[in-house]
Amino acid sequence: MPLMIALFFAADVAAQSGGYAGSFSRMGFSPRGMAMGNALTAVHQEGSYAYYNPAMAAIPSETIQVDFSTAALRFDRRLHMITANIQMPPSAGLSISLMNARVGNIDGRTSSGYHTNMLSTNEFQLIGNFAIRFSEKVWAGIGIKYNLANYHPEVPNSQNVGIDAGLRIALNSNLTIAASVKDLLSEYRFDSTDLFGQTAGSVSSYNFPVRVIVGAAYDLSNDWLISMDTEFRFQQYDILRADPNRRNAAGFPPMVRAEETTQSTFFRAGSRYSIHERVTIRGGLEYYDIGGENQLQPSGGFSIHLPYDRFSPSIDYAFVREPSQLSSMHVFSIRLHI
Repeated sequence: MPLMIALFFAADVAAQSGGYAGSFSRMGFSPRGMAMGNALTAVHQEGSYAYYNPAMAAIPSETIQVDFSTAALRFDRRLHMITANIQMPPSAGLSISLMNARVGNIDGRTSSGYHTNMLSTNEFQLIGNFAIRFSEKVWAGIGIKYNLANYHPEVPNSQNVGIDAGLRIALNSNLTIAASVKDLLSEYRFDSTDLFGQTAGSVSSYNFPVRVIVGAAYDLSNDWLISMDTEFRFQQYDILRADPNRRNAAGFPPMVRAEETTQSTFFRAGSRYSIHERVTIRGGLEYYDIGGENQLQPSGGFSIHLPYDRFSPSIDYAFVREPSQLSSMHVFSIRLHI
């Protein structure tokens, strides 16, 4: 019976933070967001990125914004992102996004250690965000996301629906604040009985962390923008611990299942500056605390706005250092206005 090394930990290999379920979906979205340290909860000047805040699907536009993004990563990993933002007159918007993460060339082996075949994992997240502009200052939106994970040919796909929500408030012409709640109800659930048998197999569920994010963005000038986000991330999980009030036949306390919650805090800052009508540069920092381990992650990138009126194309790039410090990400994107 084939045994895949780290069957249920493939998400960790592509993880940007924490190693919990759905790690790929928290790496960020597109070069513009990643280059600014993912501090885009309150930013609308970069276009519609409802991934960061569903309320941003309501950004007014006379065209359909389409972004195609891909990331070059080490260790046989792939990350792809597509998003389109469509206006719904008079005051609403719809954003549809698809993310895919893949890990390939995984060495499959039997329980005795003999090679069987090469395996791969695939994770998908399809997000539909709908938002309304209640006024020029107040926008609100909700997102429905469909999560699918394929980790092994003999393990049924995990399928689940999660919910996001967001709010954006413009305090004046320069200062915007926003808040979002992400990944409510999202989880992976796997049944490994076909792979390991009725004795060793089981049905296991892995919750996505619930994320509460608040942010602000300020226009220093028409060309210069700064933004900041704070994220509070909550992860629930089950553990086995000894029950001090009971004893089994051998005189030892039995193990009982208990639920615990951990919290991590993230601080993000980003900036964007237009040095020329055809060139924009970006930079960002992300500081976070996971399990008492503090890390500071810098990022940077740029956009080249091509001189074509048709589709107003832009080429975006971001460089992001991964938390493991063992590798870096190169993220590329092309934006069109249809």
